[in-house]
Amino acid sequence: MTGTDPMRRPSVLERDVDAVIEKRFRSDPLFVERLVTFVFDVPAHRPEYLSASATPQFPHQGASGTIDFLIRLIGQEAEVGRILLENKLDSSFTPSQPERYASSAIAMARSKRPAIPVLCAPQAYIERSKYCGAFAKCISYEQLAQWMDGADKDLIEQAIRRFAMPYEPDPVPEVANFFKGYIELAHEMAPELYVKPNPNTREERPEHSRTIYFVVRKSLPSYDFLPTLRFSHQCWDSSAASPSVKVMFDGWAPYESAVRKAAAGELGNTRLYIRRAGRSLALVRDTPRMDNKLAVYRQRDAVIAGIRAAANIRAWMFANEAILKGWASAVRGA
Repeated sequence: MTGTDPMRRPSVLERDVDAVIEKRFRSDPLFVERLVTFVFDVPAHRPEYLSASATPQFPHQGASGTIDFLIRLIGQEAEVGRILLENKLDSSFTPSQPERYASSAIAMARSKRPAIPVLCAPQAYIERSKYCGAFAKCISYEQLAQWMDGADKDLIEQAIRRFAMPYEPDPVPEVANFFKGYIELAHEMAPELYVKPNPNTREERPEHSRTIYFVVRKSLPSYDFLPTLRFSHQCWDSSAASPSVKVMFDGWAPYESAVRKAAAGELGNTRLYIRRAGRSLALVRDTPRMDNKLAVYRQRDAVIAGIRAAANIRAWMFANEAILKGWASAVRGA
């Protein structure tokens, strides 16, 4: 963290706040009591519980995605309440994310076991966000800090100073229609490619959804000598000369020279090449630009070319285990 210099923006992250919340649920019964009392502000509705637990990244019920924390309140003989807690510092809501919390809470509710969707965020976030209405309660970081002391309190106060309101994407029907058309055409042309399903309950997509992601474990070989892989097709890429399909080898960027040396002569006739991408190295094939707000049938040639390129790079991965093993050996020896 950066300290307390008011001229510097603290480096505390959302996951740091997650860690504090999880720690307090394990070790601070008074914190838990204050949070539960705040959520169930009507005494008659407050469950009588003996213990509480907070499970991170719990799957939604009846909706896609995960809950930041599923808080279970345990009574004398059974579970007596649930709190579905979403923590936001400076990340925006994905389309339909608040509604997923609301619908999941309804699906989880039982007789004598209420389930309450709750947002935890800086007060300025709560005041300025357009999407808080789906949550039954909002707990501000300012309130959270009042229930803490020591280093945990300091961290929450730094998170408040770090806050900057993020862009909140609105769903764009034309973008959703493009993705739907792409998935249908990919299934028709190259059923061996598995496109990741839309994480948003109502199949919504924001304007800046410009990348099609493939399910790696279904689309690519699972060689145990390779790092974590990502496989995608970009409509267009502002950081590169051309849009492309690519397989990303996580963590290989520092070994670019070694991999390029090992790959010398192996990609010459394939239209594939290696490119650095953040912390990863990417095996890339350039593709025509696609407009994510234009229907697939109006740019069918470009979309077909991209899908064929994705199928080609997939086939190369399956056909060249020995070459890929050589690259992995070069990384280990670098």
